[in-house]
Amino acid sequence: MEHFFDLVVVGAGPGGCLTAKTAAKGGLKVCLIEAKPAEYVGLKACGDAVGKHHFDNIGLRYPEGPELCWELRGVKIVSPDGETVFNVEGMGAKAFLLDRKEFGKRLVKEALDTGVELMDETTAIEPLVENSHITAVRVTGKRFRGTIRGRVFVDASGVSAVLRRKAPETPGFERTVARRDLELAYRELRVLEGELEDVEYGYIYLTQRYAPGGYFWLFPKGVRNVNTGLGVQAVEGNPNPQISFTKFIEDRLPHIAKAKVLDGRGAYVPTRRPLDNMVSNGLLVVGDAACQVNPIHGGGLGPAMTAGKLAGETVLDALERGDVSYRGLWRYNVEYMRGYGSKQASLDVFRMLLQSLSDDDLNYGMSRGLISEGDVLKASMQGEVKLTITEKVLKFLRSIGRLSLVVKLKETAALMKLVKSHYQAFPENPDEYLSWLRETRRLFEEARKIGLRKA
Repeated sequence: MEHFFDLVVVGAGPGGCLTAKTAAKGGLKVCLIEAKPAEYVGLKACGDAVGKHHFDNIGLRYPEGPELCWELRGVKIVSPDGETVFNVEGMGAKAFLLDRKEFGKRLVKEALDTGVELMDETTAIEPLVENSHITAVRVTGKRFRGTIRGRVFVDASGVSAVLRRKAPETPGFERTVARRDLELAYRELRVLEGELEDVEYGYIYLTQRYAPGGYFWLFPKGVRNVNTGLGVQAVEGNPNPQISFTKFIEDRLPHIAKAKVLDGRGAYVPTRRPLDNMVSNGLLVVGDAACQVNPIHGGGLGPAMTAGKLAGETVLDALERGDVSYRGLWRYNVEYMRGYGSKQASLDVFRMLLQSLSDDDLNYGMSRGLISEGDVLKASMQGEVKLTITEKVLKFLRSIGRLSLVVKLKETAALMKLVKSHYQAFPENPDEYLSWLRETRRLFEEARKIGLRKA
């Protein structure tokens, strides 16, 4: 038995639901495939935090009632030695802490209310490709086993990227992601015996000792409940994040170590800039499958919703014009890269720098204010970093052997600006893409070289 739809979306996370809802509101017949039961769609190992500005940007109603656990004014970033704390707050730092299960149920319901057909407890196995176009997906599940055909497909399946991995070859389309661009994270939900001292801020602890290439986080979800976890860069030789998490809270946060565990789970999380090309023939890639995350902290809820809405709009336009090739879907690349993607690409340069620094470098840079709290917020919101270091300070740093760290920071700041401008000029014509891609690779190779130099 076969089913046929205008659009088939694999994955009912935030990106998949927004894609499906947007397309169905435009009159398309849409199928949403999800491996989990509908009531558990939102369950995932992540920080559960999403900035308020993401809801504003796409016109989505704020979470409320059981969806909303807590609200944060900002985040505090703690140096490896615990001596320096950056207090990052402002409009761009305000965030919601979600009950992912309840929020997921809401997004699914909103999609169903527009006429989307949900196939939950159904696993997408692989795409079927005919004449270099994806034309169907093979699935298995409790409700249906067989082939689902469609005119266009969206891969919102997360890191597994079940469609992306076997997509038709098109210029610069990446089927795989390097392990160095992934984090292996472990997350727990805990309830404390007493109340937290500070419930208005989330905490990020920088520590190469416990979390090489990553960090430890602690986000309040109430006066006694927390979402807390640790991620490490997913390269050979790095420690098991669950073991590192346990050791960190025992050594640094004993009150968290004593708290009762409600849930614990791990996951791979992309931490790089978006895929250089997110479309193939008959396919758009959304959310974690497209690496649409903030490369500094791995947050992907907001970007996935932004991309999902844009993907749905792109599909409507492409079907109206009768062109679902990668050229017909190219608008999705252009609009995402010139907008949110340019910030993510710039922050990817900063991510490479941070992963190259030692705890001693981080302690020194934060304690001396080489980057200010305001710069951290601006970097997070706009993808830019400014360094204002006087000649007197440069002379002092040279005298104590710290000038090379400042040089790396200055070179990184300059490169971030170049990368952001480069992405804001993403080519509207696919024929100009390969030239753009060559320059992209050159810029990021330069970022890796900066990171490799000793600070």
